[in-house]
Amino acid sequence: MSPEGGDARLIITFFAKGRPSNAGSDTVIHGQNDFKSQSAACGPAFSKLLASSVATTELTLHSYRTLAHGIFQSEYIPGSPFFSIRELRHHASIIAFEAFYALEIVFDLVPPGPSNPLRPVKLAVFDMDSTLINEEVIDELARSIGITSAVSAITARAMNGEIEFEQSLRERLALLKGVKADVWEDLKKTVTIAAGAKELIDYLRERGVITVVVSGGFIPMADWLKEQLRLDHAYANHLVVSPSTDAYPYPHLSGELSPEHPIVVPEYKQRVLESLAQEHSIPISETFVVGDGSNDLLMLGAAGLGVAWRAKERVQREAPQRLNGTTLSDLIHLLDVRRDSTA
Repeated sequence: MSPEGGDARLIITFFAKGRPSNAGSDTVIHGQNDFKSQSAACGPAFSKLLASSVATTELTLHSYRTLAHGIFQSEYIPGSPFFSIRELRHHASIIAFEAFYALEIVFDLVPPGPSNPLRPVKLAVFDMDSTLINEEVIDELARSIGITSAVSAITARAMNGEIEFEQSLRERLALLKGVKADVWEDLKKTVTIAAGAKELIDYLRERGVITVVVSGGFIPMADWLKEQLRLDHAYANHLVVSPSTDAYPYPHLSGELSPEHPIVVPEYKQRVLESLAQEHSIPISETFVVGDGSNDLLMLGAAGLGVAWRAKERVQREAPQRLNGTTLSDLIHLLDVRRDSTA
């Protein structure tokens, strides 16, 4: 399935918009033939596009295959070790091709190694809010005391990169002063784990990959999610809890971050990725990162394969790769080529 020897491989995965979210290779679905026709048409057209106007180095087509209904893949051998997939991802001709064929395309330059259907990954780092879970926890905290609109507005500005993350976090937390300290138990009953998250994490665990959540949210929920998905590590912000007062006759959030713990800003997320890779002697090229916000951009860019998942507008423009599906299990196709037919 891949070339013999030690050449790097450019793996290009095409995700058809409107594909079924959970159709197996033997499932008969409405529109199935349309996806096969789309696969057959776009493969040669994309190779021609690369050769004529996009690639800055010679690319040799090695294989073309269908992975699942609406998901297909090309594998190329770059002629230069300095090939840039970031330039490919944001090339105007690529974006136009995606629009014409109703596709999303993910590019991955797989490091040299022996022939293997598995993309080398030993460390996977995930954002939590709106990635592994469907909600933004700080917005749920705001809802509990009826200030959703004010906090959500700051959250949106932060995720789009309009204000610095730490500034936005402190502004939002100040509004949450007085929330009961046991609010986390209520949130655990209402927060929902994202579709496909368990399947993706289980797949990574079966491969022996170290799995991590690093969140600009809060450690009680990150620790809960770590337990739910059986992750190896959890990193998030720590809040100060104040004792009962006349104004708040119960233990409550002070509205401040703990000075005894680091604040999870974008630079900290990147440090977690790089320090864990160094601690476990993992090449950075064998790391995988998924997130949705502007505070994820640094770690997405530092990873061997960084994918912005259902991301905010700015992040879609700036991330090394992006995908907007309905289930995180789609990402398994980037890591494990499960060929069911050849297009």
